[in-house]
Amino acid sequence: MNWLLKSFRKIFRPIERLYVAYDSGDKNKPTIVLLHGIAATSKTWLPLIKEIDADKYRIIALDLLGFGKSPKPNNCDYSVNDHVDYIYKTLKKLKINKPYRIIGHSMGSIIAAQYCLRHQKDVKDVYLLSLPLYFTNSELHTNLTRTYTDMYLKAYDYISQNKKFTILHSRRLRKLLSIDDGIEVNEDNWNSFKLSLRNTIINQNTYDDVSKLKLPVTIFYGNLDEFVVTQNINKLADFNNVKIIKIKIVDHSVGSRFSKIVANHMIDYDNRSY
Repeated sequence: MNWLLKSFRKIFRPIERLYVAYDSGDKNKPTIVLLHGIAATSKTWLPLIKEIDADKYRIIALDLLGFGKSPKPNNCDYSVNDHVDYIYKTLKKLKINKPYRIIGHSMGSIIAAQYCLRHQKDVKDVYLLSLPLYFTNSELHTNLTRTYTDMYLKAYDYISQNKKFTILHSRRLRKLLSIDDGIEVNEDNWNSFKLSLRNTIINQNTYDDVSKLKLPVTIFYGNLDEFVVTQNINKLADFNNVKIIKIKIVDHSVGSRFSKIVANHMIDYDNRSY
């Protein structure tokens, strides 16, 4: 019955293209696709784009479903599968060179893992930055990881149910920190924020997704990251195709130092591949 419902929804809710905020061009170059986090836009990637040689790579940054200038359909669950469907439709239209690399940040890394699982033949490798990995399988938990996970999920649940509180504090935080990276919760993106938080971040299966991937997976996170449960991330090191890189004096955001380390690692990896 679920497949029938999904078929009807696709008929009455055609998938539109996402907004392509940045495309350095030349489909013959190795391509890097950048997926930002929740309540953000492609502005997240400005520090990283500066570090990547556009003469060598084609760089594509999208505004994800429900954020920035991309479509914000009301009759959408904003599940990880919805996000993947829209990304796939957009990349297909762009006719990019395969296999390509995907780099996701925060919620974008959750989406990237699922995208790679569904379209594994199209992807060379994937970089997951600041992955907010929360186990849904109780057997994976220790007492410590269960405590941390419950704390985060309760906070996210509260945020998703309190619109005025969340929008007000988002605005105050941006003003206090003079943030200009596109991250903001407002009236325009509230529905997509709320549902993405619930259906993509809270109800994630990212551990299972990564466990099924055959392609190389590199995970970067900062030792000051406010949203990462380190013990959860370290469990992914059990998989032979997964490499985990912990960066000192880095928080959840994609700053200049974080970007340089990611870009340098990517260049070194590609140089070894040829």
